[in-house]
Amino acid sequence: MPLVRVDLHASLADSRAEISRAIHDGLVSGLPMPADDLFQIFRLHEPGDLVYTTTFPDAARTDIVYIQILLANIYQPEDKQRMYDAVVGNLVEVGIKPDNVLIALTENAGSDWFAPSKDWQPTDAAVSA
Repeated sequence: MPLVRVDLHASLADSRAEISRAIHDGLVSGLPMPADDLFQIFRLHEPGDLVYTTTFPDAARTDIVYIQILLANIYQPEDKQRMYDAVVGNLVEVGIKPDNVLIALTENAGSDWFAPSKDWQPTDAAVSA
């Protein structure tokens, strides 16, 4: 269940739906995960709020789209690389330069996630607390 945070300049606000779809489709095609596993947070920033180098590493950045992905530590390195390539490729299709993208991935344990279903009931431990 990836949680994706996207920080971008307000000038890209009208492209959020396309960017969201591009990122999500890249996650689904790159990682073995269900298509309905969609959790994203978009934050818009004014000029000067996002600080970045225009050249590192060997880039020609004209803007930045920061993508932070938090996911369970269950994916293999080749899955993650496939996902990175798919996300960037999809973003290129919606007009984002590849070197304007920075993806940062953080992993945690599956037990660090909780998204109760509609039939959720408290566990015995929660009831006795």
